[in-house]
Amino acid sequence: MNTRATPKFEYISTRQALTGLLDKIRASAHIALDTEADSFHHYYPKVCLIQGTAETVNFIIDPLAGIDLTDFFNILSQKKLIIHDAGYDLRMLKADFDFLPEGEIFDTMLAGRMLGLEKVGLSALLGDFLGLQIHKQNQRADWSKRPLSQELLAYAIVDTHYLPALADLLAARLETLGRSQWHRQSCQGSVRSALQSKNDNETEENWRIRGVSRLNPKQMAFVRELWRWREKEAQKEDVPPFRVMYSNQLLALSCWLAAQKNPAQKKLNKLPRNCRGPRLAALKKAVDKAAALPEEQWPQRRKPDFSKQPTCLQQSQIEILRRSAAQIAASLNLPPQWIAPKALLGSIVLRKLDTPEKLIRSNLMTPWQAELLAPILSEVFSDKSTPTAPDSESAPGTSHP
Repeated sequence: MNTRATPKFEYISTRQALTGLLDKIRASAHIALDTEADSFHHYYPKVCLIQGTAETVNFIIDPLAGIDLTDFFNILSQKKLIIHDAGYDLRMLKADFDFLPEGEIFDTMLAGRMLGLEKVGLSALLGDFLGLQIHKQNQRADWSKRPLSQELLAYAIVDTHYLPALADLLAARLETLGRSQWHRQSCQGSVRSALQSKNDNETEENWRIRGVSRLNPKQMAFVRELWRWREKEAQKEDVPPFRVMYSNQLLALSCWLAAQKNPAQKKLNKLPRNCRGPRLAALKKAVDKAAALPEEQWPQRRKPDFSKQPTCLQQSQIEILRRSAAQIAASLNLPPQWIAPKALLGSIVLRKLDTPEKLIRSNLMTPWQAELLAPILSEVFSDKSTPTAPDSESAPGTSHP
């Protein structure tokens, strides 16, 4: 395929153009879908483009043009959708348009993972299955700017134009391996998780960024106030927080301030170049507030909940689950976390989810994962003191891609 040629597409920015598009896609059996957002450039991300391919029709809808998209989403909700990494797009569409798909979702990224492929990015899959070379150099473009260049529009439509052909090849490979149902169940679980996710921007503990757990309470007091300062500045300027100050800079500055005898009187060095004027003044107020906090108001390290710590027996059960899941995964040429995610092994044991039915009801696993674990569960939760892992050759679906 000639990857230099831009697929033809319709750019939809008026009600009249949208009406014409709806007439063309209404009878389509499936629609390949993608979105572009501006999270790299704004504090509150929004959907800036909606790309789609319905049989021979490629389209790009401009949701910032002020047109009513209700009819479009009503049609879209009834279609089988082909999406690469569906979770992100569905979260964004639900947040901005309250879109809830009712039809089947075919996630090409999950299909690649289900086949045991190491590289499951869209560019990699298009290269491996269709021989295409797609470059993703515009991923961090500011899609909220108008007008968009033809280069960016061409980049955007490629993401859906080839998806139906890719999905057909992936589906055929899944069918050969007997994993079509596994993929379908995994897509359903991914969609459910995406649509149930909640925005936690307002929680009180968001200041505990990566690396803060290694700090002492005094240092954490500065991290908390500097994080709050950064959030306010980012909101005010409508930019992502990292554009105000990187997290590693925030941590380093907090540790330096905590080591000073009179931090409020110190000159703040090595700040980002954009930290001046009113922003610098607000930062100094945050420093003053942290420095004035009495020790009893310093945040504390999170204490482990020992009531949820596994006993020696339970630790043994977790280890048996881990080894057995890894053995099954190796026989299927899949990563171990696709059989039993490491983070969930403890929950399985602590909650005594000793049957596939309990696992499925817990929503921790899909039915196909629970079924693979069924013989292991009976061993782990039996009265035997030394349960053994099942023979890997007995696991279903052992064909290799």
